[in-house]
Amino acid sequence: GPGHYLGTDQTLGRMQSDHVYPQLGDRTSPKEWAEIGKPVLTEKATKIKEDILSKPSEVAFDPILDAKLRKKYKIHLNMN
Repeated sequence: GPGHYLGTDQTLGRMQSDHVYPQLGDRTSPKEWAEIGKPVLTEKATKIKEDILSKPSEVAFDPILDAKLRKKYKIHLNMN
């Protein structure tokens, strides 16, 4: 009700900046979840995974290190 600390802009701002809200987390109530068609979390995760893997990614480390690792280990991923 009125005067409750969770209803203030400051608290909402702190919650949004200080807490981690995972991309895959479902924070809907069971009623809301049913109303939106009971989405399956693993289907959402699979879609995100497929989206990530469908795009080229940049090398995460120095090209010289990449070459050394590829020389030492059998790496089957082509980063070109």
